[in-house]
Amino acid sequence: MNKKFVTSIAALAVGVCLSANASAQEAPSTYKWPDYFNVITSAVGTANHSLAVAWTAKFSTDTGVKARVKPSPNGYSRSAWLAEGEGRLALSQASTYFDKMDAALGFASPAAGPSDTRLFGISAISAWGYVVRGNSDIKSLDDIGPGTRIAYAESTPFLAAGIDALLAYRGLEKSDVSLIEVGSYSANTTVLTEERADVTFTGPLSGINYQAEATPGGIRWLPLPERSDNPEAYDRYRKILPGYSPGINQTGTESSIGILLDHSFQDYHVRGDEDEEFVYQLYKWTVEHHDEYKDDYVHAKMMSLENLVKYLDQGALEPLADGTIRYLKEVDLWKPEYQARQDALIALAERQVEAFRAAVDEARERGITVQQGDQEWIDLWKEYRVSHDIPLSFGNAVRALD
Repeated sequence: MNKKFVTSIAALAVGVCLSANASAQEAPSTYKWPDYFNVITSAVGTANHSLAVAWTAKFSTDTGVKARVKPSPNGYSRSAWLAEGEGRLALSQASTYFDKMDAALGFASPAAGPSDTRLFGISAISAWGYVVRGNSDIKSLDDIGPGTRIAYAESTPFLAAGIDALLAYRGLEKSDVSLIEVGSYSANTTVLTEERADVTFTGPLSGINYQAEATPGGIRWLPLPERSDNPEAYDRYRKILPGYSPGINQTGTESSIGILLDHSFQDYHVRGDEDEEFVYQLYKWTVEHHDEYKDDYVHAKMMSLENLVKYLDQGALEPLADGTIRYLKEVDLWKPEYQARQDALIALAERQVEAFRAAVDEARERGITVQQGDQEWIDLWKEYRVSHDIPLSFGNAVRALD
């Protein structure tokens, strides 16, 4: 998997560029853009918010369309806002998509829970891992044990899952450690530099972590163990974080370069019923104008057609939007194996959405409130999935397609 992740894509890039350039030479589009639309992102200060500001500003200048960036506090709100029409694109990643399809935690609501959404395109390839202060005695995951103070952002599902996976790897319960509750992505790192926590789960692309690296003593990233180091512990870890792929990190804070970390393909989702022509035209614009905005933000180079193809070659974890597929077919990059994977992903998603809606209807008939923390709802949803032979982990069901 590591070799697969870091394999050079130079030859792929040449082919992609040739195909895209051929498409770009076609007659100008007469497509009538909407007057405006919103792009829902993570909070201000995160890499993906800054990236969205960069490309939407260029898009608005080029087309006259008011593309607005709408930052959200967490993944739950991004899912709900997309479903409710607050934006036409919303930042996501496979782990967030899996949690949504499981109706886990804050996704346990009719608005934020399982729904038909499709991948529009890649925003960035982002590393994620465990960080300690530069002078910490913690050198590896094996040094984390009872009493360790760990930052815990319960309102941000993928951050919370990172800590849950860490505890699973070490065979610990939450009660064994000291969880330091934080309410935002930035606070998730700040509690570390302020010495209120010993370890946190975060990503090296974010501005807050560049700031942390510049503090006295700096920060240090703990390498992800190889599966061969402890297969049982690693499998417990990967069961909670199925939407990631390990690899040697090459981007972000200097302290993270060369460290084995988990990586996720961060992306934008659209609703499954989104206008295909809008998706096609917008994705085509992001590809064929990439040279115009790729230098406007340090990580904008990653928002590329090459990275979407790389994602597909590794095995897509989310179904793609029809408009995006249409563009890939136009530039002769869509393969039969991609279509087979797409069909399987859609079948899994449709089954999950149908089951969730049926469970919600049953809950309402029984007077049960469908929301995070309602034990009656949690039990009903679990029992419904067991009785209907639906896997309790959507992410592991997707991984089983490999």
